[in-house]
Amino acid sequence: MKSIYKLLVFLFLSAPLLVRGQSVIRGMVLDEKGNPLPGAAVVWAGTTDGMIADSTGHFTLPRTNDSQLLLVASYVGFLSDTISPSAHTVFRLRQSKELGTVVVEGTQSSSFVSTTKSNLVEIITTRELKKAACCNLSESFETNAAIDVSYSDGVTGAKHITMLGLDGRYVQLTTELLPSVRGLAAPFGLTYIPGTYIESIQISKGAGSVVNGYEAMTGQINVELKKPEDSERLILNVYANHMGRVEGNAIFTHRFRGGKWYTATMLHGDYFNTIADDNKDGFLDIPLIKQGNFVHRWRHDGRRIETQFGIRGLYEIRNGGNTAFYRNDTVLPQYGVQLETWRGEGFWKFGILFPGQDWKSIGIQTSGLYHRQEGFFGNNAYRGIQKNAYVNVIYQSIFTNTKHKFRAGGSFLYDDYDETFGDTSLARMELVPGGFFEYTYENLKNLTIVAGFRLDYHNLFGVFPTPRANLRWEIVKGLNLRISGGRGWRVPNLFAENTAMLVSGRNVVIKDKIRPEIAWNYGLSVQYNFQILKRDASIVTDFFRTDFTNQLMVDREEEGTLAFYNLGGASFSNVFQFSFSFEPLKKFEVRASYKYQDVRTTYSGQLERVPLVPEHKVLLNLAYTTPKLGFTFDFTTNLSGPSRIPDVTDPAHGPWPQRTPWFALLNAQITKDFKILEWYVGCENITGYTQDNPIVDAQNPFGDQFDASLVYAPVFGRMFYTGLRFELDYKQKK
Repeated sequence: MKSIYKLLVFLFLSAPLLVRGQSVIRGMVLDEKGNPLPGAAVVWAGTTDGMIADSTGHFTLPRTNDSQLLLVASYVGFLSDTISPSAHTVFRLRQSKELGTVVVEGTQSSSFVSTTKSNLVEIITTRELKKAACCNLSESFETNAAIDVSYSDGVTGAKHITMLGLDGRYVQLTTELLPSVRGLAAPFGLTYIPGTYIESIQISKGAGSVVNGYEAMTGQINVELKKPEDSERLILNVYANHMGRVEGNAIFTHRFRGGKWYTATMLHGDYFNTIADDNKDGFLDIPLIKQGNFVHRWRHDGRRIETQFGIRGLYEIRNGGNTAFYRNDTVLPQYGVQLETWRGEGFWKFGILFPGQDWKSIGIQTSGLYHRQEGFFGNNAYRGIQKNAYVNVIYQSIFTNTKHKFRAGGSFLYDDYDETFGDTSLARMELVPGGFFEYTYENLKNLTIVAGFRLDYHNLFGVFPTPRANLRWEIVKGLNLRISGGRGWRVPNLFAENTAMLVSGRNVVIKDKIRPEIAWNYGLSVQYNFQILKRDASIVTDFFRTDFTNQLMVDREEEGTLAFYNLGGASFSNVFQFSFSFEPLKKFEVRASYKYQDVRTTYSGQLERVPLVPEHKVLLNLAYTTPKLGFTFDFTTNLSGPSRIPDVTDPAHGPWPQRTPWFALLNAQITKDFKILEWYVGCENITGYTQDNPIVDAQNPFGDQFDASLVYAPVFGRMFYTGLRFELDYKQKK
């Protein structure tokens, strides 16, 4: 084992010395607003040599021996552009406005399912993110049916996501394929990534690639941040709502002469300090938050090397609880929650390409972080520290020809946790070296098969195998069948991942020595792209099942007790989803979906539906952009069906209902585009729907029946907001 550690350390330290030649040009084809143009043609000027951009607008093109040749990009309905290539070339095509000609235009939806990936991957573009205020990542899924977002409790303001009916802890969430929202960042990490920073989001359902690790159990969410080589010179965004929340964002990029070095600095600030208690339960409806964070990154594209590196930092203080606590009222009970967070991260990526062999490469990904969080929940003090380091080395090549590709490599994960809640302390250090191999067969006409296997050794729990496989078959043009299956595992963090449960008077009981969670996931999907009256339409139907062989049970079925123990029976989720998208008129997008969720687990020998997981979810999103006036209208309806509530009794209101009601949340936004400036106004929760009595025994916050974790709907009513986005591109400056 020592030899493995030495090898990984050697690879990490010697990576900067592994410099080879670069033989390709990489780039993107975008429209004026930064949306990808999949299927755009990119060729060398005066030749027929080139390629077609993929579903995200990216292309990779072999270099020519003639350094004077220019690249030409073209797309139906857009003006072609010719530029001198660099290591990373970005085209921004303008729509054609020529008179007297017939232009057949093809448009790409702001959110779409990739037609080329072997697994089911939905791509959310910048244009989709602009359909809502999207202040941070937790608010980026309001128009997406695959991910459900809700408040986890009625005090801290933490938001959690669910995918395939299961908590977000079972989704591997990465930032540019590096570990991101995990560990101690789980309860609030979605708010650590501002929406303005985000370039795109890829949502992968089910078993994914073994290359990215073993923790994906229901899927993966990968967030791509703005790139210094692709982004505008200057981006500014300011936001304010009628409650007094204010947010500001700024992104500055610089491209050095010669086209080899790029840098970007991203800044974010968030401030809310208004005491609001509309439901008169004595608790803040919205926690008080002050947050600041930054990202500073560099990229170098030389003839023989590609590398990028950067740092991130964050500070946040979050307060919730009794309004009396913040008004210094000495008569009323004062229950407060405070969490102060410091977080620092660093990352480095290094790539080697081989002359004349664009299918062959070596990549090294590294990251490290320090996360410290401390505060209190009522009378219980909390402190958590996480130290993390991650290395992933990937070698990519082919067998015989490019139809047979493979990726192989090794990874190393270091995690050091130290958590204390009240009188209970939990600490552990994880060392996880691992190796992987993944084979891809790709018949460019209609078939893709990806099969992978990884083997990891955990210093506390031993050896874990992780097999995964995906198949995509295009039965006829436009009709894709996908089948997937695989295994995932993870080590749970008892307190950090269950912060919502700690905002209660329940007595915490840890019954077992916690073991890793292990699950198998199986999926089947059908995607059909077609036309109705010569307008593009798409249908995606999918079914996924997740079976746990072990799971950390968070049991609140017994009043006054919060029990943690290992699974002692069956635990599974069955999720069916049907989605339909259509453009009935030019610039008018309609997207609708229905989802059924059957999620059950065994609590103390009894198989029950998992609490607060709706059985039915319906989404309708309408988006229309006026062709000439520059207005965009967005309207979204989310309809949630009933879910089970654990048996509880509120002394002030009697027994709670056993089921939640159906309810709908309506959001709308209007955006006016002034070319380099956009002004948007909107309203969230238009009908003002809120949950009645979201906190059990709110009048007695230090009693054993107090519980703020049974939240299934908004605590606060309608909210109005407005904001400005300013974007200055390099070409606009010229």
